[in-house]
This record gives sequence, structure tokens and C-alpha cells, in this order.
Amino acid sequence: MPSSLGSWCLTLFPPMKPGTERRLAASLMAGTIDLGKYGTYSLGERPDWQPQASTDTSGDRHVNSLYWALPLLYRGVRLQDQALVDRFRQLITWWIQDHEGPRGTWVDGSIYGGLRTQTLVCAAQTLGDPLFVQAALDDASTMVRSNAAQREVAIGSNNTDLIRQTGAMAAFCWSANWPMRDKAWGNIVSITRGLIHDDGSDVEGSPGYAAYVELLLKDVERSAATCGMPADPIPELRGKIYDFLAQAVRPDFNLESIGDTINEPLRRDFGAGDARADWVRSRGTAGTPPAPIFTAYQGGYVFGRAGWQPQPGGADTYYTLRFTSSRPATAHTHDDGAALTLMSRGVEWIIDPGPYKYENGSKLRWFLKTRAAHSSFTVAKVARHRSAGVRSIKATSDWPTGGNDLTCIEDTTWATVTVTRCTQYIRSMDAIVVVDYVNAAKGKGKKSRQRFLWERWQLAPGISATNANDVMTLANGDKRMDVYKSGPGGWAVDVAREGSTVGWSTGAWGEKLPGAVLNRQASIGKPATSMALVTVFVPRNDGESVPVVIDDRGVTITRNGITITTPLPQ
Repeated sequence: MPSSLGSWCLTLFPPMKPGTERRLAASLMAGTIDLGKYGTYSLGERPDWQPQASTDTSGDRHVNSLYWALPLLYRGVRLQDQALVDRFRQLITWWIQDHEGPRGTWVDGSIYGGLRTQTLVCAAQTLGDPLFVQAALDDASTMVRSNAAQREVAIGSNNTDLIRQTGAMAAFCWSANWPMRDKAWGNIVSITRGLIHDDGSDVEGSPGYAAYVELLLKDVERSAATCGMPADPIPELRGKIYDFLAQAVRPDFNLESIGDTINEPLRRDFGAGDARADWVRSRGTAGTPPAPIFTAYQGGYVFGRAGWQPQPGGADTYYTLRFTSSRPATAHTHDDGAALTLMSRGVEWIIDPGPYKYENGSKLRWFLKTRAAHSSFTVAKVARHRSAGVRSIKATSDWPTGGNDLTCIEDTTWATVTVTRCTQYIRSMDAIVVVDYVNAAKGKGKKSRQRFLWERWQLAPGISATNANDVMTLANGDKRMDVYKSGPGGWAVDVAREGSTVGWSTGAWGEKLPGAVLNRQASIGKPATSMALVTVFVPRNDGESVPVVIDDRGVTITRNGITITTPLPQ
């Protein structure tokens, strides 16, 4: 029985709350792994490590991470409870013995191998078991094989690469293998530079993963301290994340659910100790908000808002747009080019559907990653090449003087059709104009006679839609948003139904919520064609009248007795 936990345990896996530790340890002794959002896994007396129906795909793979067994070790050492420590030792021993031969891709790969390496380092240092020591060093040798250190910036990395190298560094530092420790550290620095763009945006296409990387970098800094080495340049790179995530936070201080991000607040300890994170960490009760109210990031994001601290009853509009990152996409990026989200008057109107859950067998999971599930457009009866990318070709704003935001995003992924989405937030009128410019070359083959553009706006759960004289009015409580249009195609509303993937979005992890899709279709046909589909979103209060006219001059809006005409964004 060890008298205390090893220093690497406390570094890599800081102790959890006693009540949580007690609950998880009791669950393990009763034969169940509680994997949180990934499900529960039945251990039996001796596990077979095979997938189970009660876990999703990530849960099945996380059984090989072994971190879930640590509550037995932590509580056993703290209480000097031999039975808990013995069960921990038994489970780790069996896993090592059962995986001595060839291993599946996901056993050593991704986050699963990285977390297991860290767990084995903790177990080996605390218990001194030669089997655990050798397993930890073997795992570390597998994890460190990356050649990231040979590059200043490891393009193509994701968060799991950071976890793997942190485990390897811990193992080699603990075993005093300084050359291999230095290789692991070089990998860490290169991977971190690859995970964070120069402007602080993430490469995962998902702001929630930027927050996760911030947490992982704190682990890296603690690991450097435990190893007795400087952590530079990690704190500087971590600091770049804060301004980006401040822009990704909505007026309600939830992250926008872009990509595999859940619509939820940041962790309570996010950016703890860093003044740049005070505003978002405190939900606006401390610190100072950033100055910009319009930003565009290399990670493929545009964020715009009416202001940081709206007056009571004033505009609090917040919107986002997506384009292709300047670095390769990862598994957490959705096919969401040109997608828009819009929140105003405290209401989510136009949304991103979120991730649902990491279950490869789920049709809904796969659908929510596709373009058709986002507030964007698709082109039917045309071949597509996603590698062409969806590029930002203009992102400017006169926000310092109270002026408008203008963004244009060009989608060249469709073989014979280019669609350019230009948006303008008219700040003085608190309205957003969206124009989809369609330029189609002459089609080839019989199928091209049926080409059409399908424009979709994903409506949040709880939103109702009423069509009056071709103006859609969306409603939630006493809040309204009028949706005007011009150009071809009439409105249609598709409501989420069981058995269909259309119209659903993510609530909590693994929770699907029914919404609706406001959409229209415009025929393109075989001849060379150019056309423009205009949509104007006007948030307002119930009983407020904000008329809109779309004509050759552009868009004319009247609000509070003031009329403004703005040319269409181009």
C-alpha cells in the first residue's frame, strides 16, 4: 500500500471533488465504469474490453484509456483502503496482459493512447510495479514517434496529439530519459503552434475545442513544472486563445454551437489567473470586454455583434459566419461553409445543429455534420469537390464609427456553379441582409437540366413560423423576427419528425431537440445562369413594426421613424 500518490498523478490528473471520487470508485467496485457523456460500461469480474450497447463509439474506445480506473487508486491511497488499490492493480494488470500482442488502431491511437500513457505513468510511479513501469515506457515510446519536433508548426495536428506527447514527456522525465523527454517537448511546442492560429483561433472548426486546448495547455505547463523545466512558449500560445473565445461567446455567455461545440458556458476555471479571460470567465461581471465588435479569424470564423454591453431594450444581436480554415480540417469540423447563426433579443433564431454525440452508428450524427444540416445552401444535380474550399473574399466593418459589417464568402466546391454569400449587418437598423449570388456555367449532361440551389435556415427549438404575404415571421414568446426575401423560390418549412434527420439539433450531449428548417429552392437549369437570392432578417419585439422593401436600390428599412436605404452587399 503506497502512502501517497506520485507527483505525476497529481500533475496529470488533479484530484476531483471527494464526493465525485467516492461515487466513481463505488461504481467501479460494483462493476460499472461511468464514462459520463459517453455512457456506462459493464466491467464484470474480468473485462473483455469489447464494445457494449450502453456506450457510444467514444465510450467503447475510452475503455482503453484506463483513466476511468484512477478513482480506485486515489481513494484507496487516501483512505488506505487495500481493496480499492487491489482492484485498480488488477484491472490495469489485466488490460496490459490482454494487449501484449497486436493492437487495434484505436487502442494506441488518438486520445485513448495518450490518456492511457498518462494513467500508466501515474500507476507506475505510485505503485512501483515493474509491469506498470515497462508498460508506461512502452506506451511513451509509441506516443513520441511523431516527427512534429522537426517542424516549427505541426500543420494537421489536433488536440489528441497534444495529449499523447504530454504522456510521453511525463514518462521520460520520470525515468530520467532526457533526450526522449526533449523530443516529446519539441513535439508539444510544434503541435501547440499547429493547434492555434496566429490570431488565436482554433484549427478544429469548433470553438469548444479551443477551450479544451486551453485546458490541455495548462496540463502541459504543470507537467513542465513537475519536470523542473521552463514551459516557454506555451503560456504565450495559450494566451492567444482568450481574445478568440471572447468573440465566440454569445450575449448569454454560451459558446455558439459551431462544429462539435455544445451550446453551453465555458468552464468556471477557464483562463483562471489570466486577466484577458476575466470577462468571459465571470460572464461579464468582472474585467473588460474586448474592443472589436466585428472580427474575422484564420480558423474560418466571422463574429459580429451590436455591442458588448447593450442598454436595456437595446439591440443585442450576435451573428456568426463560417468559411474554410487556412489549415486542414479535423474530425470536429462540420461541412458548414457559408453557414450563418443569429441570436437577437435573447433568442436563438438561426442556429448550428451541434454534434449530437460521437456515435458512428447514428444517422443523426452523420447528418448533422453535412452541409444540408446547416444554415447555408447546397447545389443539387452537380458534382462536388470539397477540397476546393469555401473562402472568405471580403470581411470589413465600419464598427468603430457605428457603421455596417460586410462579409462575402465564396463557395467553389460545386463543379459548374459558384455561389457567393454576401452579408451585411446594418447596425443602425439592427438587421442582417444576406445575398446568395449564383453564377452557373452551362451544364453538361441530362442531369444538369435539373440543377437547383437549396437554401436552408435551421430554426432553433421552440421557434414558430407564420407566412403572411411571403414574409415569414418567426416567434418565440414576445420576441419576433421577420424574414423578407426577393428572387426565385417560395418559402417552405420542414418540421423535425421521428424517423427523419431534418430539423433536429443538439441540446445537452446526446440529446436531440426538435426544431424546423425554413427553406427555399431556386431552379438553375442547364443554360449559363446568374441570379441573386436576397434574405433580410429583422429582429423586433411583438407589436413593433419594422417594414422592409427590397428593390433595385437595395434594402429599405424603417425603424423608430427612421428610414435607411442600403445597397445590396457585393
